[in-house]
Amino acid sequence: MNVLLPTTGTAALLAQLSDFVPDDFINRLLLRIVAGTARGLEFRQLFRLLLLVLLTPAHSFNLLVELLPEQRAWRRFARLPNRRQVPTASILHEFRGRLGVGPLRRVNQHLLLPLLEGLAPERKTVALIDSTDLPAATSTYKKS
Repeated sequence: MNVLLPTTGTAALLAQLSDFVPDDFINRLLLRIVAGTARGLEFRQLFRLLLLVLLTPAHSFNLLVELLPEQRAWRRFARLPNRRQVPTASILHEFRGRLGVGPLRRVNQHLLLPLLEGLAPERKTVALIDSTDLPAATSTYKKS
């Protein structure tokens, strides 16, 4: 089944993906892990703001924070109540720094579990590796 997604960064894409973000799971998970970084925001909002850096043309926290007041669809996706309550880039940096890889993997597992449970065990599957599965490109690995 081929499903065409709307263009990256558009309101249509964000509206389509928004329901798949497990807000309650994220709040429960991160409450124990990164307590103290929210500064008036819920963890789900901060997590959604991190996703916006991936889903929009604003690929830095500084640019995201600068554009958020004029991008209603982005604020709606992040569940921000209005254009005046936008976090600073330093809050997003601090949140990302405290978040770490473990919680991101738990969220990924939470999203994948329903998909994997529906697969027949005898069905052939394909595994994809991502950059976190590969060694870092350092001078140790380069040919001289």
